[in-house]
Amino acid sequence: MNKTYTYSALIFFLLINRFNLSFFAQSYGSMSDDRDGKTYKTIKIGNQTWMAQNLAYSSGSIKCFAYNNDPTLIQKYGGLYNWENAKNSCPNGWKLPSNEDWLSLTNYLGDEFKPKLMKTGAWRSDEQTSNSSGFSGIPAGMVDHTGTFRNLGVGAYFWSSTFSHQSFAFARELGQNAGNYASHAFGSNVNIGMSVRCLKTDDEQSDNYDELDDEYKEDAYQEPQKQSYPANYPIMKGSTTYIVMKTKSCDETQDFYYNYSGEYKCKPIKAESIRIAIDIHLNDPMYDEALITITNLKTKEVDKFEIEHIEESENGELLFNFMIVNQPHQFILNKKSKTICWYSEWGHWQKYYYYN
Repeated sequence: MNKTYTYSALIFFLLINRFNLSFFAQSYGSMSDDRDGKTYKTIKIGNQTWMAQNLAYSSGSIKCFAYNNDPTLIQKYGGLYNWENAKNSCPNGWKLPSNEDWLSLTNYLGDEFKPKLMKTGAWRSDEQTSNSSGFSGIPAGMVDHTGTFRNLGVGAYFWSSTFSHQSFAFARELGQNAGNYASHAFGSNVNIGMSVRCLKTDDEQSDNYDELDDEYKEDAYQEPQKQSYPANYPIMKGSTTYIVMKTKSCDETQDFYYNYSGEYKCKPIKAESIRIAIDIHLNDPMYDEALITITNLKTKEVDKFEIEHIEESENGELLFNFMIVNQPHQFILNKKSKTICWYSEWGHWQKYYYYN
């Protein structure tokens, strides 16, 4: 009697388990890109239809990077597009999803949505992946604004069509070690190369979240109201040019266990011929306060940095705060020592410019 009951329970469990696997299994479709004949898997998630593979189109004015400039990787990982190319990259009937489209997707999937978007078996063993949505996100990496390729096998990064401010647009990332380069809440540098997932344009979009998992909802980005400067604001507008004749670079030292010490080891000073122009325009508090232009007078190479906020330290230094690939940087102007220090907090390095 007990043995018969055990067999019956086992069969019942296996039937239920098989039913559940079938119930949650995803059904993929496909689409063909008329421009080059490539075929992509597609997946319906809620009332949206997404490509279930990264776009790999490059022709004419629409260009993309191959990771490490290796074209053989495009077939597996797709291309990496800057924002301008990404906006025009999707075929007819498809579009680059907006920030709101991404929010609709993640709100539909509910809390802890990232594992539901990540392809099982494609990520490192320390990642949680279920791919229950069928989105099949893979860690295709990215190329930053300097042309450095990063995070293949570690992070996935996807553009949205929504502009943020200045030279930034919204994006998305997957992977717990992806590095916080992309978010629906802050913009990413438009010169970064990221993956593209196209969204079908004829699907009915809905903002009804009544049936979302765990009653989860991400709030859409709200553009902050523009503030004004008080009459007694200590930072003055103006443009100043500094001629740099020598520089030195310093790296923070590490102990045996690779812990940073707070002390810096500097390389010998070398002769330079550099012009640094600082234009303090105070257009928008905390967002657009200055522009710093560094010109190498020998090579004619020019680098421009949009300064978000300027502070004055207790000893009279001016601190020019800005971001590069969502990492904090500072230029520190010390008129007493006649130096401009470029400081990277996360990079653990400093570069000093000595001017006359």
